[in-house]
Amino acid sequence: MVKKTCTAAVVLLAVLAMAVGAQTIEPAKPVVPVVNTGPMNAITDVPGIQVGSFERNFTGTTVILAPQGAVGGVDVRGSAPGSRETDLLRPIDMVDKVDAVVLTGGSAYGLAAADGVMKWLEENNRGWAVGGGKVVPIVPAAVLFDPGRFGREFTDRPNASFGYLACEAASAGPVEMGNKGAGAGAIGGGLKGGLGTASQDLGDGVMVGAIVAVNAGGSTVNQATGEFYASFLEVGNEFGDLKRPFANALAKDGFELAFLDTMEASKNTTIACIATNVKLTKAQAQKIAEMAHDGMARAIRPSHTMFDGDTIFVLGTGKLDLDTLKQKAVWGNTSANVNKLGSAAADTLSRAIVHAMLNAETVGTTASYRDKYPGAFAK
Repeated sequence: MVKKTCTAAVVLLAVLAMAVGAQTIEPAKPVVPVVNTGPMNAITDVPGIQVGSFERNFTGTTVILAPQGAVGGVDVRGSAPGSRETDLLRPIDMVDKVDAVVLTGGSAYGLAAADGVMKWLEENNRGWAVGGGKVVPIVPAAVLFDPGRFGREFTDRPNASFGYLACEAASAGPVEMGNKGAGAGAIGGGLKGGLGTASQDLGDGVMVGAIVAVNAGGSTVNQATGEFYASFLEVGNEFGDLKRPFANALAKDGFELAFLDTMEASKNTTIACIATNVKLTKAQAQKIAEMAHDGMARAIRPSHTMFDGDTIFVLGTGKLDLDTLKQKAVWGNTSANVNKLGSAAADTLSRAIVHAMLNAETVGTTASYRDKYPGAFAK
C-alpha cells in the first residue's frame, strides 16, 4: 500500500512538473509611464516658491524664496562642499522654517551673497521672530567653484549685492536657464554648465520641482554616443527631439570631456534645491534630499567625488497634506508617500540637469552642448 502511494505521488509530481514546464512566459512589453510636468516645467510650478537670479561677468547667484516659509532639509554627498546654515536643518535642531535657499558661484567667498538675501528678507519682515518685532531670516546656502574663469579676476565674485538683486528679481513665473544666476560661470564635465529647472505634477494638486546649477567634475554626456545620460527620463518632448550624435571628437581642438584623471581638483560642485507643496517634517525633507541624489548620480557620471561638494536642499511649503499622495504600504502610508516624493524628486532633478546643459551657451573655448554636438539637433 505504501509502495502504491509513493508511486502515485511520484507520478503526480511528474505531471505537475510537465504542466509547469508547459506554461509559456509572456515576453515583456514596453511600459510607458504617465508623467506630467507642471505648466512651466519649473520649480516655480510649486505653490509658495519664487526664484530670482542675478549674474555679472560670468558669475552669479540664484535665490529660491518661500514667502510663507517652508520646512527644509539638506543632504551633502560631495567631499568638497561650501555651505551655510546646513546644521540647523538637522531634524534634532529647533528651527523648523526656512525663508530662502541660496545657490551661488564664488566658492566659499560667494557665501557672502546670502548676506544680501538676509538684508532683503529683513526689510520685508520675513524670518524667525526673536521678539520686539525683530526677525532673523533663515537662509541656507551652498556654493560652486567658478572664481577666475572666463578671463575674470579671481577676486571678481558674488557678494551681498548679488543676493539682494536676485531677491529683487524673484517671481513665481518662468525661470531663465543656462548662463544665468549660479550657472553663469559653471562648467559641467568640460562643457559649459548652467542653471536648469524642471517639475513633475503628481496629481491631486501635488507638485515637485527642482532647480540646479551644474558645475560637475563628471560628465552629463555618454562619451560613446554623445547622448545625455538622463535623456531616457524625458517627459513629452521637453528636450526637443534630440538625436544620437555619435560624436567622434571627444578631444578635438584643445577641448576635452572630463575623465577622472583630467578632472580639475576642487573646481567643481553641483548644487540644487527640490521643492514640493506638501507638508513635510524636517526628517522627511532630509530623506527626500537623500533620494534626490540618485537623480544627480543618474545624470552625472561620476558624481559625489572628492573634488565635488554636491549638495541638495529640499523645501516643503505645506500647502497640502502629505496624505494627498494616497500611497499605500503595509509598513505605513506615510513612508510610502515620502517614497513617492523622493522618487519624483530624483527624476525631476535629472531632467533639470539636462535642461541646464541644453540651455547653456558657449563662452570662449568652453563649448556648450549645442555647439559641440550639433548632430543632436539635426532635422
